Amino acid sequence: MALLRTWPVVLLPIALLYACAGTLLPTRSAVASPDIGWIDRQFRICGGNDCPAPTRKTLALVDVLRARQEAHSTLPETPPAAISPATEADAPVALIRFPFARSRPTAEGRQRLKRLTKIARQYQRIELTGRTDGVGGKAPNDRLARQRADYVRSWLLGRGVESEITVRAEGRCCYLDPALTEAARASNRRVEVRLAGRRGAKPKHMRAH
Repeated sequence: MALLRTWPVVLLPIALLYACAGTLLPTRSAVASPDIGWIDRQFRICGGNDCPAPTRKTLALVDVLRARQEAHSTLPETPPAAISPATEADAPVALIRFPFARSRPTAEGRQRLKRLTKIARQYQRIELTGRTDGVGGKAPNDRLARQRADYVRSWLLGRGVESEITVRAEGRCCYLDPALTEAARASNRRVEVRLAGRRGAKPKHMRAH
């Protein structure tokens, strides 16, 4: 009779152990990366064969990390502020003059280039437009206009200006002075310099009104 009373006490722990043994934990392959294991008496991130068999605690920690990663990935990214390009309507900040049929600027033009170098570093983009006078054919004037704009570009790059530089050129057009005089032709032999995207300036939508 006493033996029958002790059977439930003996069988109950055995039944509980059997039930626990029948509950399988997910394998490591089913767990999202990174894996977490109980290593050297502390939780550590591990991977591959370096990880011990997962436990309920380590699986719970992995779920927390995965939830944080998913929450972070859903945050909208703030796109960089677009730089509004300069247009022909914008007045050039500098006009670099050139001698007749030459791709190197005049002495006055070189002085303007030196002053431009200091200002240009403050902007994200520099736009150069090469021009010529109306003497000669269209094709050679187009080439000369390009060579003049390329000279200014090379000058700025050679002095450490890291801004984006765009180059356009067209000869025998867009005269500042259409008169048929030498003074008018001299004013048309030029590179127009426009600047856009001042560094450190606030976007328009952030400015106080």
